[in-house]
Amino acid sequence: MEKYLIVDIGTSSLRVALVDEKLEILQVETNKRVADVTFDAEAEWDCIRMMIRKISQTEKEVSGIAVSSLLGWVIVDENGDALTPCFSYMHQEPAYCEAFCREYGDQEIYPVCGRRINPEWAAFKLKKMKTEQPEVYRKAKYLLSMKDFINMKLTGVGAVDHTSAGYTMLYDITKGEWSDSLIEKAGVDREKLPPLRRPYELLGEVKKDYLLEFGFADGVPVAMGSVDGSTAILGAGGTRKNMAVNVMGTTEVFFMVTEKWQTDKTAGLIVNPHVIPGLWLVGGPMGMFGGTVDWLLESVMGRSADILGMNERAARLEPGCGGLCVYPNLAGERTPFWNPGFRGTIVGAEHSHQAEHFFRGIMEASGYSVERIIELGCAAGISFDEVIAIGGGAKSPLWLQIKADITGKKYYSAEVPEATMMGSAMLLLLALGKGVEALPAIHIKQEFQPDIEAEAIYRKCYQGYMERHELVKKLYEM
Repeated sequence: MEKYLIVDIGTSSLRVALVDEKLEILQVETNKRVADVTFDAEAEWDCIRMMIRKISQTEKEVSGIAVSSLLGWVIVDENGDALTPCFSYMHQEPAYCEAFCREYGDQEIYPVCGRRINPEWAAFKLKKMKTEQPEVYRKAKYLLSMKDFINMKLTGVGAVDHTSAGYTMLYDITKGEWSDSLIEKAGVDREKLPPLRRPYELLGEVKKDYLLEFGFADGVPVAMGSVDGSTAILGAGGTRKNMAVNVMGTTEVFFMVTEKWQTDKTAGLIVNPHVIPGLWLVGGPMGMFGGTVDWLLESVMGRSADILGMNERAARLEPGCGGLCVYPNLAGERTPFWNPGFRGTIVGAEHSHQAEHFFRGIMEASGYSVERIIELGCAAGISFDEVIAIGGGAKSPLWLQIKADITGKKYYSAEVPEATMMGSAMLLLLALGKGVEALPAIHIKQEFQPDIEAEAIYRKCYQGYMERHELVKKLYEM
């Protein structure tokens, strides 16, 4: 039986797993840590090497390796060594973004790169280095995603996959190549951007010195892979058009799988090439809804109640949380609003509100954000009827029912405990020659149908939530 190594660089942990060709996890090594706004990329690599060595003590026959990572960027020299820390998705360059916006608007940029101008995009990190650290910039070989940094360590080959490249704001989504016009507008150099590869292609083979270190045989292939959110969409079964996948982790991700799309006039949706051929992912990474639940339980409530108990208490409440509106944007708004300065806000709190109101308010807020994404998708010619939900948040039947009621879509919870890992393994199988139709099927655990009465109530609540959102947004714009 074939066995594969899967490396997963997440927000809350580093993991290396040994899986078989049926995608069953045989062994996993985990290092619990929380990725900060920036973190040490070389230290992450050292930890990954240590975990691979642990697995290799009992397993020497590995048929391939695939890596996925949170969205983050590292600038490396010609040897693949980091010249900077990893700048995670939480890192922003507002000054360079604002300077860019004084010359260009979303109407010029969005049709080319499929995303609104935002200070988190990698183009602004590269521009800052060129301006403020010219000596380091001259030494820089490539701007790499965190996943591609690990890939270059393993193989010596520097490249970035097409899906991850979109998050630089320097990639042309329609031409499938780096955009000379965006590179010129950003004021960076084309030579600092690595070659492009598809996520389902092979990048290269593990270098001999690491084969010796791990005790592996020659010729261990490494798949190109992709960013964690899009990889999880694949791992959750997002392999066909006219469906959507909702990854409910620390940060939520919602993507609609489609064969075609029109330009979103609000520029609120991200458009990515799917990690598999012939399809597109339209939607994007959302706010820290799961992270805000953890923050509420830990930092506000001091773990005086657990998540199961809070679910039970919140389930007794009526839709709308008694007029309470929660905007759980602890790290700013991403899809579909893209307001990095908007922070966590509560509107309408009264003496009668209890902890469960705030808890349920976070759930409803994520449902309203999904509903807005669906509205924009509909305007862009995208339709679907069902959503597959995965991640920690998808373990809550209450949360999934709330989302079904708000959106009017059928929600399914899938039996995919490790969707990102499964997606990486699928990309490796594709790179090794399997077809999409031959990938292991995803098993549905439970179905949630919209409740007609709750849906009618939420329709009014959603309208009020969006109106208040516009008012609160103005406070942060001041």
